[in-house]
Amino acid sequence: MQWIPDENWMLSFVHPGSGEKMAIPARVPGNIAADLHRAGVIPDPYFGSNAELLREWEFTDFTYSVVFRLPECAPGGRIELVFEGVDTAAEAFLNGTPLGGMENMFHEHRFDVTGKLNCDGENELTVVIRSSVNAARKYRRAPGTSAQSYNFEGLYLRKAGHSFGWDIAPRIVLGGLWRRVGLERIPEHRWSEVLLYTVSAAKSVARLALDWSFESSATRLTGFEAKLTLARGPKRFEKRFRLLFTTGHTVFEIPNPDLWYTNGLGESALYDVTLELLLDGEVVAENRFRTGIRTVRLERSESFAPDGSGHFRFLLNGEPLFILGSNWVPVEAMHGEERGRVRKTLELFTDLGCNMVRCWGGGVYEDHEFFDYCDEHGLLVWQDFMLACEIPPQDDDFCRRIEAEAVAVVTKLRNHPSLALWCGDNECDEAVLWRGDLMRPSENRITREVLKRVIRSYDPGRDYLPSSPYLVDGVITRGESRTAPEQHLWGPRDEYKGDFYRLNTACFASETGYHGMPCVESLKKFLSPGHLFPKIGDPEYLTHAAQPFGDPEGPYAYRIKLFLDQIANMFGKIPEELERLVAASQIVQAEALKFFIENFRFHKWRKSGILWWNVADCWPQISDAVVDYYYEKKLAYFYIRNVQQPVLLMMGEPAAWHSPLRLDNNLPRTVSGAYRVSDLLTGEEFVSGRYECAANSGVDLGALRVSTGVHRMYLLEWEVDGVWRRNHYLLGHPPCDLDFYLQCREKLDLD
Repeated sequence: MQWIPDENWMLSFVHPGSGEKMAIPARVPGNIAADLHRAGVIPDPYFGSNAELLREWEFTDFTYSVVFRLPECAPGGRIELVFEGVDTAAEAFLNGTPLGGMENMFHEHRFDVTGKLNCDGENELTVVIRSSVNAARKYRRAPGTSAQSYNFEGLYLRKAGHSFGWDIAPRIVLGGLWRRVGLERIPEHRWSEVLLYTVSAAKSVARLALDWSFESSATRLTGFEAKLTLARGPKRFEKRFRLLFTTGHTVFEIPNPDLWYTNGLGESALYDVTLELLLDGEVVAENRFRTGIRTVRLERSESFAPDGSGHFRFLLNGEPLFILGSNWVPVEAMHGEERGRVRKTLELFTDLGCNMVRCWGGGVYEDHEFFDYCDEHGLLVWQDFMLACEIPPQDDDFCRRIEAEAVAVVTKLRNHPSLALWCGDNECDEAVLWRGDLMRPSENRITREVLKRVIRSYDPGRDYLPSSPYLVDGVITRGESRTAPEQHLWGPRDEYKGDFYRLNTACFASETGYHGMPCVESLKKFLSPGHLFPKIGDPEYLTHAAQPFGDPEGPYAYRIKLFLDQIANMFGKIPEELERLVAASQIVQAEALKFFIENFRFHKWRKSGILWWNVADCWPQISDAVVDYYYEKKLAYFYIRNVQQPVLLMMGEPAAWHSPLRLDNNLPRTVSGAYRVSDLLTGEEFVSGRYECAANSGVDLGALRVSTGVHRMYLLEWEVDGVWRRNHYLLGHPPCDLDFYLQCREKLDLD
């Protein structure tokens, strides 16, 4: 692939205010809003209320242009112009000749430009990015569809939902060329599709399946062979077989394989795969990638039985895997500006001890860089399709567009061993309930027919979940009852140990979170000096709540009062100094997320995993993220890292004057050692002893007599392989004295 250089691009447009025709330098990959800011045309969209100024730009068309030369232009063969990502409605022109239109930011677009390039001179490529808001006007919305307040333009456009405004992202809809642009010469012979997957995996032998298709200009299909090689260090497996047609399937066995495991369980063993296409004994094409030998299965019941039983659990290589992970939102609200942020954010997942990352359906499909990291570091990926909090169109044309998108995405990503699950959408089944009319979840053609068919056809070795949470007709999951084994635990967002959280019925939580303010230094980077202290209705806090257009009555404006109420609930009042307010907010978030995770580990295997919301922000804001946009870690980061370690001693909630002790072991082996529980501040010891806990299980260690009328911080210590670990437990009903907690926090010193 010959990539068109980044530095040669220009962006032209008519200023919506002055009417002046302008041209500025552009980055590709990049984002139009970021280009406008770099050129001084608009102020920083991430500071103060500046994001609201972008409204007048939403109806503007922009034109990218670049002049380039070909390094070599040998005759013969087909040449394709490749756009890896265009956001969103666009037309392309090469040397003044129209190539075609594009209207999907989620997959690449290709145009045959054979014979249209100047081999000896300059070539000009122009791409017109149409206003997304205007492009959406051509669609006639069916009344049976629905979206959140600011997202109706996105119902028919295939554009990241958060771009139109979300509670985790600003409204920035300008788009751009957000992935690379290049030229590819299509060879005479090539592998067009390759799928390699594990059918069964054991330490003695693994069974794998290979599906392939190749293209060739040969007039006769004679003399073709394939050679498959899997290599890892000294281990090498080869299989050579005749090709009688351009497509086929084979199954084979590998003895004594190195299996792929998740972070914390073992090595994420990867094999280098080479598939060679031979013609009369000579290699004419090859496909190279890496794979891991493993099986991942999702066992689930569709709803709870009348006796309350149900399940939702992942199996890795045939063994149940307790999931500890988080949700992934785009690392940058302005797509194309991610430079370095994907890997930096994934490193946080690894450091936190996560074994799964859920790619949320309001964002984008991440590229190979993301999945390569997950392959290498043992992070399973739960991948939503890009549909979120909506009732999508059901007409034939939209179904065809979604199917084409899904085929492109699935065939691109399916060889990554980290990819564990395809999920049809985020909360679209629940959107039926929010809408409150007669549509049933099962009537959603997109998730029940189209996407299911794509997975069965193009990635048969992976499980598919129609929606998250997935609801059978008639099930209510928010409000009166919760009868889905997999749930999103948001609820009233009141006291984090309240009944909603403490007594939740979920077998698996794929979303749950709690607010925490960024540190003061970060607040100063995106808020004006007079707006640093939060006030209900403050325009800058509304913007970063994130409330599009700064509407004090908008659906996300409640978030300011929410995090202030959470602070007041725990500490009895809202601190008047900004530093103490931030400290209090981060404490509430840290204790809440710690409790959510421990609650699920305490009830293993009745509960089988939790994906909390979320690791990092995509822009500066006050949110549920535990790392802010500037990569400053909140207190919750350190608490989570501590309670996601493989072996954990926990103290449960009081009942009948006692709090139970339980040790949870996520390791694939038995662990044993000493333990003790004491008062963090005074050092008074309450209990000590020894434990032994079998692999991947938990053990009860008795109970401590307590009184909830007393606020006390317990220090829990235990030994694993000769190393002492520590955890803490805060006893007592709110309100708690902030100075007391700050004293305990300093002594605990987890960060």
